[in-house]
Amino acid sequence: MLGELIEKKARAHELTLADYYSIVDMLMKRGLDKSVMKMFLGLNSFGMTKREVLYLSQAMRDSGRVLKYNHCIFEKHSTGGIGDATSVVLIPLIASLGYKIIKTTAKSFVFTNGTADRFGAIPGFKVQLTEKEIEKALDTTNACILSHSGDMCPADKLLYELREQCGIENDINLLAASIASKKMASGAKVVLVDVKYGDASIVKTRAKAEKLADILKYVFKKSGVKSIIVITNTWQTIGEGIGNAIEVADAINVLQGKKCLLRDVSIQYATEMILAAEPKLKKEDVIDMVAMALDNGTAYSRFLEIVKAQGGDKQLVADAKLFQPYQSTNFVADREGYVGNINSLMLGELTRRLCEDSHDGNIGAVLRVKIGDYVRPGDIIVSFYYKDKEDFEKYREAIAGCVRITNTEIKPVKVITKVIR
Repeated sequence: MLGELIEKKARAHELTLADYYSIVDMLMKRGLDKSVMKMFLGLNSFGMTKREVLYLSQAMRDSGRVLKYNHCIFEKHSTGGIGDATSVVLIPLIASLGYKIIKTTAKSFVFTNGTADRFGAIPGFKVQLTEKEIEKALDTTNACILSHSGDMCPADKLLYELREQCGIENDINLLAASIASKKMASGAKVVLVDVKYGDASIVKTRAKAEKLADILKYVFKKSGVKSIIVITNTWQTIGEGIGNAIEVADAINVLQGKKCLLRDVSIQYATEMILAAEPKLKKEDVIDMVAMALDNGTAYSRFLEIVKAQGGDKQLVADAKLFQPYQSTNFVADREGYVGNINSLMLGELTRRLCEDSHDGNIGAVLRVKIGDYVRPGDIIVSFYYKDKEDFEKYREAIAGCVRITNTEIKPVKVITKVIR
């Protein structure tokens, strides 16, 4: 059966919806056996039409439980990247304003952190919930964070593993199907997708990011879902922290009113989502409403409620003891000039290496500067947190080289390059 479908693709024929249901059925029954891998490698080699991506998304959606609600559900997704805790800010922010939001999430690929990884830094926090637990969380807090490793969209978990094993993580069509299927299964009516591009992302170029955005707009529109696709670059991290507990602490600072780039981007995302759901509202009024929820503590209070509702240690978070560094070293500017480049990919990779298999969220970095900042000798540019001094010393020189200073004045980087409504 799968061999016939591969031959059909090889002859440049479009596969049908029934064909994709058969492919997903084989994926569920056989797992990652050679014939299934060969099928998806064939899709990678021969390509897929936008309609085929829609068909695959629908078949994957129906591989497990599909949530349905009478009220509007918001969803948010990011294609990866480093130092971006916008979801941790956005979920309680949206929920505190009276809207319901579900975040389907997954463990990350090699160098990025996923929302599941970040919330996993909170002791006891559960992302695998029953349908009753999901409904209770939505009723009590307006929010729910879910892993795809449960009974919702189980085909995506297998496809996730297959893409990683076969080295096709960045296949645009399979990535689009993975994103869309989870959002469709969650019952979302408004979805914001942050499509990142650059070295510190799965998608490397802006051209591919725009292609992915085009496919997602098509799939969501055909599925009756309102979507906002935001294209962002990874030249500049949105947040300051790199590392799971560090990034959650970064988000908490914003939820408590800190003014920074992470706050600005989170406000823009929340505004876009609310306007998609209620287009008659005035943009200026929505921005004011969103900013107020951050400034008056409403969003932070909702964050604590979400942590408690999903089994996390609320008191640990409230006492600011989530991030407990072992040892730290500050790296300082050795000369006067402007921050010209920050190698966040390297910082993310070094964090992963120092964590080894422990997934210790207290290991990582805090970037004290942004691209374009003017620094003087002795100014702190990166604070790095680690557990083992000997292991850290192996990477000291590499960490020091992650921030480059130049004599030439550099303009601040515009992270959001395009918004597709």
